Amino acid sequence: MVIARKVSFGSQSDAGARTREILMTVLLTLKKRCHDFQSRFKHAIDQLAENAHLDPHRLIFKPQFS
Repeated sequence: MVIARKVSFGSQSDAGARTREILMTVLLTLKKRCHDFQSRFKHAIDQLAENAHLDPHRLIFKPQFS
């Protein structure tokens, strides 16, 4: 995220800064809760791309029993 922010010259608006802030909070929380947080986040984004009416919070943070 730091590199992305640097090469894109930071957030150009308050809304962009807020979006980046929320995204980092979600990713860091998921990292603490889930061993394979990258796969879980990717799966959630893929599901949202297919159906934008799904609940992002439920997709990202739902308990997974295996």
